[in-house]
Amino acid sequence: MIFIHKTSLQLAVLSLSLSACSLLQQPAAPQNGGIHPARPPVTTSPADSKVDLLLKEANRLADKVKNGGMTRVAAADQLNAYRLRLVGANQVDDNCFAMYRYLAVQRDAGQLSQEESQSRMEMRLREWLRRWPKMQPKPPQPVFTNFLLKLYGLPALG
Repeated sequence: MIFIHKTSLQLAVLSLSLSACSLLQQPAAPQNGGIHPARPPVTTSPADSKVDLLLKEANRLADKVKNGGMTRVAAADQLNAYRLRLVGANQVDDNCFAMYRYLAVQRDAGQLSQEESQSRMEMRLREWLRRWPKMQPKPPQPVFTNFLLKLYGLPALG
């Protein structure tokens, strides 16, 4: 499980649309020499685990973007393919991914700054946070959206 501090999340947000995805990289958890913590480990729901899997894949792709091995758009498309294999399509994730990809295209073309891109993505995420309580029926696992919400330090849907 990846533990992310709020300041790390704020830095990660700066890398939205895979513009500086290396900021998504999380440092390795400190080793405690085999000493077990006093508290039992936190259990995660299957949806949380899938968010973490998506974050791991995003980190892998971020390395490729950082090293010039692929564009933001190509990385976004690969992340989408992974998302679809992981949880399938749903209205919320499809909408958030469409915005994510659009912003990646704009960033690759030099038409948006990193700050503009993240601002637009945050607006889309906040829109879904407002719509979610009234949405019926709700998709069971908006994993991609929750992945982005986690990066922005916003609460998960559902």
